[in-house]
Amino acid sequence: MKRFKANHIGVLLAVTLWLTLAYSFSLFETLQSYRIATFTQIKLIVFVACVYGMTLTLARLFNLFKPVAIVLMLIAAPSSYFMQQYGVLIDPDMLINALETDPEEASDQLSTGLLLFTLLMGLLPAGLLATIQISKAGARTRLKQGGVAALCFLVLAVGTVVTSYDDFASLFRNHRDVKYRITPFNVISASVSVAKQHLAQPQRFISVGQDAFREISAKEKPQVMVVIVGETARADHFSVNGYERPTTTRLEGLAKEGQLGSFKNATSCGTATAISVPCMFSFYSADNYSPTARNTTNVLDVLKSVGIDVTWFENNSGCKNVCDRVTTINLSNEECESGSCFDDVLAKKLAQWLPHINSDSVIVLHQMGSHGPAYYERSPREAKQFLPECTSAELTDCSRQQIINAYDNSLVVTDTLVADVISLLERNPDLDSSVMYLSDHGESLGDNGIYLHGLPKWLAPAEQTHVPWVVWPKTRFKFDDFETASVSHDNLSHTLLGYFDVKTELYESQLDLTLKQPKDRYASIAP
Repeated sequence: MKRFKANHIGVLLAVTLWLTLAYSFSLFETLQSYRIATFTQIKLIVFVACVYGMTLTLARLFNLFKPVAIVLMLIAAPSSYFMQQYGVLIDPDMLINALETDPEEASDQLSTGLLLFTLLMGLLPAGLLATIQISKAGARTRLKQGGVAALCFLVLAVGTVVTSYDDFASLFRNHRDVKYRITPFNVISASVSVAKQHLAQPQRFISVGQDAFREISAKEKPQVMVVIVGETARADHFSVNGYERPTTTRLEGLAKEGQLGSFKNATSCGTATAISVPCMFSFYSADNYSPTARNTTNVLDVLKSVGIDVTWFENNSGCKNVCDRVTTINLSNEECESGSCFDDVLAKKLAQWLPHINSDSVIVLHQMGSHGPAYYERSPREAKQFLPECTSAELTDCSRQQIINAYDNSLVVTDTLVADVISLLERNPDLDSSVMYLSDHGESLGDNGIYLHGLPKWLAPAEQTHVPWVVWPKTRFKFDDFETASVSHDNLSHTLLGYFDVKTELYESQLDLTLKQPKDRYASIAP
């Protein structure tokens, strides 16, 4: 096949423009929504083009122009697609969440739209570039041409920044998300940040809470706390919290009987499982959380160290290092009829486990919950109350109501799980039992054009951080008004310590939900 010949400068400029413009729909849309001046937008695009131009120019000096350009296209195409379709950002936290997603969950993200977009916007231009025969040049010529090109890009970039400093400073100060919308720069930047985090993490485990102890008193029954860690549930879709659709009817019944309390204003530590799950079981707060928490003693470790049995049942993509040092039971796909287990399997496993408990215990049930975008896969046919539902991972192919129907059906499964767990414990009177259910984060369902979760917390809408938190029996948690109290994931570790009367310097009584607090301690804060 005859290959098309082209001058290097022409190809360099064409590829630079393609990288700058072809994958910037999300960026342009955001700048328009922020009403950024047109001239400022143009200057930002010029600066971005200069950065890509210098990158490609340097790559050519090492005979890597085509490989680097092709890799950038193949990274940019799928990233741009997800940003356009779901309104997400590519930042370090989002990248960590993606890397820790198991293959089955990742397959839920695959769609015809993604494949076509990657083909047309990634593979096709990459293939075209690969077939172009660029005029050859010796090392000295490449160095000379590269030096001139790099100098031109550099002068233009510096000139743009100098003449636009005030505009750029204002833009990035007031709209921090803009830098995460420049594709594929955002993916590269996030990758570098994640790599730095992993390299910076201490090699040795950080032990805290070594002063922990319990004053053991004679008890007639073993004390048991079941913590159900939900997935992707949002508080405003729980009917026990006032949602108009009957998504949690069994929990509503328990609440009306005075058995169950539901905190209406509960806030998550993060907007993704990879952040929220390690955070909620750590002794860090949402404000000072660090990835170091995953390599540091957590509340389950402390409870185990004072003689409390700790067991983690896993029906999600993993515990994010929280359960590394406690008994962990992974529910295998072979136990279920479909490719993954519906959450009712957790109640079945718990029923088998309870008769063998003879000492104080913490049992964590980690749900698959409402993990999207394939919400319809989270509920069995007999539990589907809201129809028609979206049966595609391509959410934009469905109406918003169909998406909500599928999502709400998954919450019916959660309602059944929590109520079944409570029923099991009630049928085991030889145990002194309590339950806490709380979700790791919420979910956007097309609200303001945003889908899924994982936006930086400072940017995330309330739908991604306002989570359900229910407790049973209500009398074990000293609140006069669950309606107005404002709680967060920061409370979990200290509540567990308080529940089992564990003494340690890590314990903060003001965060213990089992203690009666001053009336203004949990004054309501709108999530």
